[in-house]
Amino acid sequence: MIKPGAVRAYLLDIEGVLVRDKRYEPVPGAVQWLEGVEAQGLPWRLVSNNTTFTPRELVDSLAAVGFPVTEQHLVGALDAGRRWLVQRQLRRILWLGHPRLADWWRAAGFVLDGEATVEALVLGVNPRLAPDDLDRALAVILDEGVPVVCLHRNGFWLDERSQRRLGPGAWAAALEAASGHSGFTTIGKPAETIYHEALKSLGIPAGECLFISDDPVADLVTAGRLGMRTAFVLSGKYGDHGILSRLAQEEWPDMVCTCLADIDSNEPGPTGDIDSRC
Repeated sequence: MIKPGAVRAYLLDIEGVLVRDKRYEPVPGAVQWLEGVEAQGLPWRLVSNNTTFTPRELVDSLAAVGFPVTEQHLVGALDAGRRWLVQRQLRRILWLGHPRLADWWRAAGFVLDGEATVEALVLGVNPRLAPDDLDRALAVILDEGVPVVCLHRNGFWLDERSQRRLGPGAWAAALEAASGHSGFTTIGKPAETIYHEALKSLGIPAGECLFISDDPVADLVTAGRLGMRTAFVLSGKYGDHGILSRLAQEEWPDMVCTCLADIDSNEPGPTGDIDSRC
């Protein structure tokens, strides 16, 4: 259902919306679209589940290919997870995300598994995750009773070759089934926490924001439930709208577009009309 009123702000996923995948090759027209939003003075935020790069690296990668982005624009699951742990004084973690981020955690004041007793298990994207890693995770859940923090619950992601790779949502489901525990904390999408953080940083009511993503299940259902308009773009995970069959009709996005350039930021508001510029 299309919600009334003009769009005054945009919330965007990154991979599949601005860029194709982990290669960070811009989707055709995406740089120009975001430059147009900037030129109009409309506020926007990137709401990202990315746990492969540090926040600084992520912003630098986007800026290097032409996007007018600064760290102020980024609301990310990685940094939100760091804050969540700090607020609860959980500094000793078993990090089951990408190994290249181990030094980022240490620089933020955390002690990693093998260096001290574990206080929390943290899940992120890890293309090298092995059965031994999951065995260790299961042990700390069952034997030590530590809380489990999922930086996001995406079931899969696209690597540099656009190949599907299992994500932390898959590992979390396996650990929940094996441990019999279901109280895992999710920081990023689809949990509401990161959406509220993004809306707060914009200072715009949810009903006047448009959330744009390539994942209607993991990203847009929550955005719609919170009152935002939603746009599903076919430039990322899904090449057609068949995925919508997994959702109840009332959970469908307000519009489906080939790519970001199909959304007219000069006349904001979903129309459902597509004039492909991708």
